[in-house]
This record gives sequence, C-alpha cells and structure tokens, in this order.
Amino acid sequence: MMVIPAVDVRGGRCVRLYQGDFGRETVYAEDPSVRAIAFARGGAARVHIVDLDAARGTPDVLSRDAVRAAVRAVSSTGTTVQVGGGVRSAAAAAAWLEAGADHIVLGSLAVREPLLAEAICRAHPGRVLLGLDVRDGVAQAQGWTEGAGAAADHLARWRRWRAAGVIRTDVGRDGSLQGPDLEGLRRCVDAYDGEVIASGGVASVDDIADCAGAGASGVIVGRALYEGRLSLEEALRRFPAVSS
Repeated sequence: MMVIPAVDVRGGRCVRLYQGDFGRETVYAEDPSVRAIAFARGGAARVHIVDLDAARGTPDVLSRDAVRAAVRAVSSTGTTVQVGGGVRSAAAAAAWLEAGADHIVLGSLAVREPLLAEAICRAHPGRVLLGLDVRDGVAQAQGWTEGAGAAADHLARWRRWRAAGVIRTDVGRDGSLQGPDLEGLRRCVDAYDGEVIASGGVASVDDIADCAGAGASGVIVGRALYEGRLSLEEALRRFPAVSS
C-alpha cells in the first residue's frame, strides 16, 4: 500500500476543493512547491500533483508554472511524481514526462477520447494512470463538471490498455473527510485487472487500512494531511513507503 500525498493547484496556489466544487475552495499555501517538497522530505515515495484549472478546461499560466516548479522540486529529492489535470493530447503527455513527471494521469481524455488515450498508453507503457472520477456510478469529465457515461463501461475498456493503473476518485467524498467509498472501490478492483489507487474521503490510518483491505494498491490523501487529521509520519509508519 502506497500513501500518496496530494497537491492540488488552482490560480497558482495549493488548494483543496470540497466534493469537487470549485466554489468551495480552501487555500493551504501560496506556493505549492513548499507543500510538495515537505511531503517528499517527509518520506512519501510519490506525490500526486494536479492542475485544477487545466482539468476544468480553463488553463491558467500561474497554475501551469506552479505545477512545473513543484514537479521539478519533488523530482530533485528523488521522490517520484504523478501529474494530472488537462493532459489531453499526446504532446502534453510527452511534455510532462520530459519535464520530470514519472507518471501522468489521463482523466477526461480517457473517458472522452479512448482511442487517443490508449495510443498514449502504448507510447508510454507503465507510465500512464487512468483517472476514473465517479459520482453516483457515473464517470466525470472536464474537472468533474460533466457526466461521461457509466464508470463500469470505462473500466471494461481500460482492462485491455497498457496503463500503469487506475486512480478511482469518489467525487462526492473528495475533501469531505467522510471516509472512502469502499463498496465502489471493491467494484473497481474486481472490474480492473491492474493496480487501483483510491482517492476521496480518506481521513485516518484506519481508512487507509480499509482501502488496502478492499484491494487498493495505493491511496491519495489530501485534506486530512493539511488539516492535521492525519500525519504523514503516522501513515508511513503503518504503511512504509515503497519504491514507485
């Protein structure tokens, strides 16, 4: 089980949204790199960095530059990085990998343009994670603002791709500290042959253990770390960092 701290960027700052709602944002740092480096130096094997502006289809120069800086900063420590948000072309995918990202996350592209997404997986085997953002069983796209078909249908298609795994986010629980959607996570693990990383609602070490018990290979943690509900040290003591 890999514990992966999250750094979400909007308007150039480190933020967290509540249930994917861009109108309910909490700012945790003016410089996302500060948080990202702290997680890396705290022992995390991997850091999850997302450009929320690009994810919603409204790219922001401040966010783009902040994400690039955070990727460089984390990479310089030897910690690996996965980057998502607005990766919607083969050129963008290649650019992030060349910029220092170890993995890229395809979200909207994977559910809206599967042929292109699969081609990117073939071009970068083992380095592409597929982002399945789910609300009430429906996959979400465009920064969680649009429905994109049944989540189960996408998982059935993705089983054939050469991806590194799936990140399953329960949008309704993201940033809520209400605990993970274990039932939905189990369905995802059962439906997909590869690794599944859980995201959304995690608030404690027990929640992480529950995700592991449901079959997840990793868990993304955000607000619980920022608000002191969960310490990275405690989480890594229970689930030691592994090579990523």
